[in-house]
Amino acid sequence: MMSDTVDQVFAQAAQDAGSSAHLVFAAGDSCTYRETYQRAQRLAAVLIAGGIAPGDRVVCFLGNSRPLFELYIACGLTGATAVPINTLSTAREVGNVIADCTPRGIVVQRSALAALSGEDLAQDLPVRLLFKPESEAPTCGWRDYEEALASTESVTEESCSRPDDAAMIMYSSGTTGAPKGIVLGHRQLLANARLVRQVLGYGPSDRFLTLLPSFHVFGYSFDFLQSALARAPMVVLPTFEPQIALDLIQQKRVTVLAGVPLMFVTMFDPAAIGDRDISCLRLIDVGGGPVPPSLVRGLQRNLGVNTVESYGLTEISPVASVQIPGRLAPEGSCGPVLPGIELRVHDRDGNPVATSESGELQFRCNTFMIGYWQQPELTAATLAEGWLRTGDVGRVDEAGNIFIHDRIKDMIVTNGYNVYPKEVELVLYAHPAVQSVAIVGVPHEVRGEDLHAFVVRAPGADTDGEALITYCREQLARFKVPRGVSFIDAMPLTASGKIRRFALRKKSTESAPAQEISP
Repeated sequence: MMSDTVDQVFAQAAQDAGSSAHLVFAAGDSCTYRETYQRAQRLAAVLIAGGIAPGDRVVCFLGNSRPLFELYIACGLTGATAVPINTLSTAREVGNVIADCTPRGIVVQRSALAALSGEDLAQDLPVRLLFKPESEAPTCGWRDYEEALASTESVTEESCSRPDDAAMIMYSSGTTGAPKGIVLGHRQLLANARLVRQVLGYGPSDRFLTLLPSFHVFGYSFDFLQSALARAPMVVLPTFEPQIALDLIQQKRVTVLAGVPLMFVTMFDPAAIGDRDISCLRLIDVGGGPVPPSLVRGLQRNLGVNTVESYGLTEISPVASVQIPGRLAPEGSCGPVLPGIELRVHDRDGNPVATSESGELQFRCNTFMIGYWQQPELTAATLAEGWLRTGDVGRVDEAGNIFIHDRIKDMIVTNGYNVYPKEVELVLYAHPAVQSVAIVGVPHEVRGEDLHAFVVRAPGADTDGEALITYCREQLARFKVPRGVSFIDAMPLTASGKIRRFALRKKSTESAPAQEISP
């Protein structure tokens, strides 16, 4: 039986794999698919009793946790649209989302409550549920999440959602500034998750670990949806912590992981692994940012784990391409498009380019977003003529493998030359003293822009900007060599692990760089 909405996937899982483990927690407890679905039914009844109707929005201000996953299912049962928010968001950021999507309900975890309390941003919402430790006293104006589930005598039996309804509004991570609401439908999310599962071959014997936050579409699709489609257990890591993640891989015998490159750089350093037995791992999916070829080679050589690179964006729900496990892929590629997805590459004037030439990647498929929330003009421009304009520059080889160069808007123009930061970053990633790096453009009166490198040194490394620039001179054309280097302790990241480049650009213009060297 093919389930057409997110809640129906879990209804079917509760029926045919009800006694199988669904959520596994670090403390040792777990719950089955049947228990998860029954709790979601009770939560749906709570939402309906509070006045939530089909089409209403419900904010999910929760990290990876039982309530977040239950709320996603409950929103499907009620016909409501889930609006997940990054738990690190400030009051201003949360206020912007609430003002934009005008929700009728909110579920928040105790640690995130401070972002709401200053202006009491949720005070007028009919449904206000707080997930907190049992030992904590009640919070005025909020109904305790567990108490609400325990006190309701009714359950929601039938789904109020249709396949073409909005399952969620996913606000963009804000790597380029103000976020926008991306509306994703049940049909599109499930179609994309099924395509990925078809290629990567997950099954009930697998065990997932939530390295990624499930309030982001990558984590939502890979962990929450694909584990359920496979009827596999999901080990819950509330927030990414490398040492705890490694412990859980060993203790819970995790088999598959998905994450962004920086996660795996920090996790799988031999010193970090120590004497842990992580031989249970069979597959790692790396995406969400520039992937250094050395990282993929290292994971496959040192761990013996099949490692694939994928590419996607929220607007496509979210995966567009992935390397096929067991098939040799050209280094630096992110594989062919998923089955059923069409791809074309166009230049700036809208003309198709020849094979292996660079241009904007554009896709056509049945997993597109419904649109941008209350932004019809932007939606029409992005989905012009039925093709999704990604804003990503790349090329496709004769075998159909995609190579991503960079975001169009991240391109740096210096002395009339176009430079894509990713190319320079991959060169610096190969330097042993570099753990992570980001290249941004900074204004220059004569050259237009200069390249500036922000670098996090590898543990124990001792290098300076001049050494790194000398290294770049040996690898790159002169106009691609950074003119400045700043060493920082950590990259500013979004919740999904992407580098917040606009924050680095702001930092580079507000303060003098650590080192400025003429190449």
